[in-house]
Amino acid sequence: MGTNNGTTQGGRYSVGRSAARRQRGGAWKQIVLSGLLLIDLFLLYTMIMQLTHQQKAFEADQVVNLGLLAIFALCAVALIYGVIRTGAWKRLLCLFLICTILYLVVVFSEIPLVKKYREIWISTAMSTMRHQGLATYYFPPSVVEARMQIEQEARDSQVGDNTLDTFAHDADQHDWMDSTISGWEDQPGQQVQELSPEQKSFYALFYELDVKSAEDYFKAHPAAVERGYDHILVNESSLSSDGTSIRTKLGEKVLAIDVENQILILEVDCDGSRGVLAVAKLPSRLHLFPAASLPAYGENAGSIAKRNGGILAMTGSGFIDEGGVGNGGQIAGWAMCGGTTYGEHYGWGYKRLELHSNDWFYIDDAFASVGSDTTDAMEFQPALIINGKKLDPGIWTSQNPRACIGQSQRGEILMLCVEGRTLASPGCSVDVCADVLLQHDGITALNCDGGTTAIMWYRGEPVMRCSNAAIPEGRHLPNAWVYLGE
Repeated sequence: MGTNNGTTQGGRYSVGRSAARRQRGGAWKQIVLSGLLLIDLFLLYTMIMQLTHQQKAFEADQVVNLGLLAIFALCAVALIYGVIRTGAWKRLLCLFLICTILYLVVVFSEIPLVKKYREIWISTAMSTMRHQGLATYYFPPSVVEARMQIEQEARDSQVGDNTLDTFAHDADQHDWMDSTISGWEDQPGQQVQELSPEQKSFYALFYELDVKSAEDYFKAHPAAVERGYDHILVNESSLSSDGTSIRTKLGEKVLAIDVENQILILEVDCDGSRGVLAVAKLPSRLHLFPAASLPAYGENAGSIAKRNGGILAMTGSGFIDEGGVGNGGQIAGWAMCGGTTYGEHYGWGYKRLELHSNDWFYIDDAFASVGSDTTDAMEFQPALIINGKKLDPGIWTSQNPRACIGQSQRGEILMLCVEGRTLASPGCSVDVCADVLLQHDGITALNCDGGTTAIMWYRGEPVMRCSNAAIPEGRHLPNAWVYLGE
């Protein structure tokens, strides 16, 4: 009897454990089915919006969108059937309520961290021509419009803040080199007393360089100086290269030194993202060149540079890009290329960057009259630095690929482009770009069209990664800032 009772009790215990396991397994199955159904319904909603709205969230043609819509619809039917079969309605309702509460927190909460990233998300999406649906699909119109109103107020804040006409000399005059040479030996940490006059002239022109790291590099690479310091050409700016071991006094990695063209190219840290800064010391060589076939279609920056004898080039004006299929031919705003004008002026809140005949940059409101001695110009927003003062970045704080151009107090052209939209280099705000340019004595700077349009070329190849890996040479542009080679 005892044995039988034990067997019976053990059997009941075993059956109880099996039932508990089945119950737990059934509960997890219901949770998984409910979660998959909610995710599928979200994707189905996205596909419907993608097909019925002009503003897109993702780059895909109509056939792909229809195919995905059909797949998600079939999946929804299958998952609903599974939920009915397993009786998962209560768990589905609980998950739905949890997701609804989280959504309301994300959309309407004033919690600082949540609000910050909500505003970054909306601003980033709405600043693109191709992905505005990332905001308009998922946020109520009132929330998006409120954010856009704040952006308009930020544009308004820059109206009237323009360059003062105080430049006393042509930008190509290198009087600053004489003062750099005369007081150089007194600079701490630079062992220059034993250098030759030729070396001192080189380090006066490229005053940014750390002398020791440069001399160590030249000792390890004697071919770089075999023609003398006035003919040095070091170019490790290719994307397949890691750059040189030369550093600036600020610790930046040197990618290229081109004495004959007076170009210095640096890799700079932009809030954790990779930036490329070109310092071009002869501003009279800078011009804004148009694409060859405007207004039919644009041309990439490298092609524009090559066709016009340029050695260095970067993004110029923005262009109309409805539906994300713009070919760069329809310029956005107004531009002047060598005295020839294109497009129509931007309105209130936008800025114009004018290159005058004295080779200095000036910034003015886009609706203001154009300077009589302007040779080249473009319009965009926002202005980063005016009269040596960094402007309030306002709402342009999102992490994005960036392109901006400016000028130092010595007249040097400063071209800065920042890689973005990758895990290794997400991009940065315009405020970060302004800080980098100020470190290099920037007194004037304007933000240019960024995103996939941001690109820089040197000696026939891009020196930064386009945010769209499918087009490493960059998008077709209506024009490009080009620095001519000797």
